[in-house]
Amino acid sequence: MEKPEKPTILIVDDNPNNLFSLHELIRADFQVEVIEANSGYEALRIVNEQQIDLCLMDVQMPEMDGFETARLIKARPKTAHIPVIFITAFDPNKNLMDKGLDAGGLDYLSKPIDDVQIRHTLHLYLRFIERERNINCELEEKVQLRTQELQYANRKLKLEIEERKRAEAALTDSEKKLHAANAAKDKFFSIIAHDLRNPFNTIIGFSNILRENYKELDQKEVTHFIELINDSALNAYNLLGNLLDWARSQTNAISFMPMNIDIGEIIMATLSMLAGDAQKKSINLTNHVAAGIMVRADNNMLATVVRNLLTNAIKFTRKNGNVSVSNNLTEGRYELIVEDDGVGIAAANIDKLFNIDTKVATKGTADEPGTGLGLILCREFIEKNSGTICVESEVGKGSKFIITLPSPTT
Repeated sequence: MEKPEKPTILIVDDNPNNLFSLHELIRADFQVEVIEANSGYEALRIVNEQQIDLCLMDVQMPEMDGFETARLIKARPKTAHIPVIFITAFDPNKNLMDKGLDAGGLDYLSKPIDDVQIRHTLHLYLRFIERERNINCELEEKVQLRTQELQYANRKLKLEIEERKRAEAALTDSEKKLHAANAAKDKFFSIIAHDLRNPFNTIIGFSNILRENYKELDQKEVTHFIELINDSALNAYNLLGNLLDWARSQTNAISFMPMNIDIGEIIMATLSMLAGDAQKKSINLTNHVAAGIMVRADNNMLATVVRNLLTNAIKFTRKNGNVSVSNNLTEGRYELIVEDDGVGIAAANIDKLFNIDTKVATKGTADEPGTGLGLILCREFIEKNSGTICVESEVGKGSKFIITLPSPTT
């Protein structure tokens, strides 16, 4: 049986000098992985995403102190097992130690950190951690046996796949194209299924914290968690809406009724709907498209395209940035331009933006999640309306999305 991987220690301190010094001291004397967090909120995120074996927690931190952070860690079944050792510049008197015990802490280290003290303390706790990990290794032996069985099944499956490939080699070109299209859609839906879990994990995680610790949380913490839950719910709702529209378009379940419509009204309504999102980031929204500008398109499809393009522009624009909408008439066709001065898009990714089988999803400037589905849907709807969509972008300078649509009929 292989020796367990190195234990992971999380250091939480808002002072970067303390983080560096403690990190170097531990790394010099112990075979461990060290992860740093500069706030209680960052520590909560890390313990939720990674396996942590021991946490060294500063007591005095802004926004959320070490006691509150430890209490939230201990309140969740997934992280309750993590030993927490507090680090404090105060004399660890009885009152302070009682507060630490109430928060779930097991021990104290005093600042400035004493080399002998921390070596002794960490040796003690790491011995217990190693013993527990060795017990887990014995359980893993059974898992390895099961893994070997699965590997055998996997080899058998590969042989079947090779046989299937030989059969596919005899397919016609049209049959190959159909298979490729189905494979791309399967990959696309697997991507969406993964991205749908993220907002729901956030909703479930923070709602559990509110449910279990509501009476102990102050109003600022409650408001923060509620905002995170609300943002995640809206993201999931928008993603599901786009996914439903795209799926319906693939099966021709969306009615297509092109008509002469006022795109100026659609833009004003959309900007009004997204004004709150822009205000959160102090983004300036500018509309150069007046009411009465007519195009030939399906009203619902065009509204979906405008909403997705403006949502993306706000998402990828930094605080105090600018997003604008303008129009142009060229060679009898109408152009709508959505432009921002945000983060921009790498040249290597521009050609991938509208491909269903390629995932180009980047978080926004305020960590807003994205899947790339909105742009795929935009292309589907614009092309269905006999239009085109293209993008001009440069990293660090912003992006410009340009759609063209037929002029209205008389």
